[in-house]
Amino acid sequence: MSIIDVLREKEQQLAELYQTNLESARNLQETLDRDILPGLVDELSLDEEGEQRAKSWLYDLQSIFRLLKRHKFTVSFALESARDVLLWRLAVISAPVPRPPISFLRCLPSNAQDPFGRPIVVVKLSQLLGSRQDVRPALVQYMELLRLNLEAVNRERVTLDDHEQPILQYIALIDIDGISMQSVQSLDLITWFLYELVPRFPGMLAAVCILNYSWAHSGVWNIIKRVLPRAALSRVFFPSQDELLELLSASAIPHDYGGSLPPLSRLEDPLENFMGTLQDPGSSTGASNAPTETTHSVPPSSSGSQPIPRVPSISPYSHLNPYFGYPVSGRDTHTPRLRHGRQRKRDLLPIEFEVDVKDKDR
Repeated sequence: MSIIDVLREKEQQLAELYQTNLESARNLQETLDRDILPGLVDELSLDEEGEQRAKSWLYDLQSIFRLLKRHKFTVSFALESARDVLLWRLAVISAPVPRPPISFLRCLPSNAQDPFGRPIVVVKLSQLLGSRQDVRPALVQYMELLRLNLEAVNRERVTLDDHEQPILQYIALIDIDGISMQSVQSLDLITWFLYELVPRFPGMLAAVCILNYSWAHSGVWNIIKRVLPRAALSRVFFPSQDELLELLSASAIPHDYGGSLPPLSRLEDPLENFMGTLQDPGSSTGASNAPTETTHSVPPSSSGSQPIPRVPSISPYSHLNPYFGYPVSGRDTHTPRLRHGRQRKRDLLPIEFEVDVKDKDR
């Protein structure tokens, strides 16, 4: 089966899932807006700017659907995850999104699409892995820019045709020219991206096409594929020049990779429309609450060891804490994890029982 046939089949399956579960996604969105967001605003003392930052994701129906799909359309799991995503976004995502300090990703112009209307991004892996700066803040910024771009694309499609199927994913062209075994010796960045960042931006990639691959990269690929989940591996392709042209056509490929578009450096990047300039951290405008201040503390670290800021501190006993009542590992890290990977009733800690015993002793 050719690459385009595989992608066509997956696209049809995704379209059917979207139509079947659209109402569930809307209901989840309403629940978050009605029950979760007001509690967050009160618990974190969010100002109007902070509330709007939360709504910018909450009102993106396609993002809610992708999150629901990640949790196999189990509403309780998706609701828990959505609350965690909202808390994380308030701590980390700036508004507007600043220009990433490292330029390794570009989105092709809107007229460059795959056969199913999906936009195309190009990633220069050597620029990402070869940077001496901490690239994680830049990865966060690019993922948010990609989300905003998809949201804008779908908003325009709805304006033209209210019944148009939304665009849910990208096609990524990963240029691995210039990378070496040394550049991927540490898998920390790849592991962080897969297990920390992607769950907060789930389902945005339909396929990854590896470009400029040769036998010299086989060792690199053997290292990387060990940490990739099976679902991710099924979306990775190594197209030849002819297969790439069959998949995307020359009019959707930059000249750098054998297409008829101008060179990548001369192409318009739609992501530029969503980049802004952050205010000075000392500015007094709209930075009165903790979550907003935290969003200004994501500068790249030259040492490469600075962690992404933590979610604002929330009491372990707060109803807004997604880990309330469950044992977690890494409580002192920037992202705690459920010890068993999910909430299980048998893991609930007997907090209420302990409180009752203390009260009786008094």
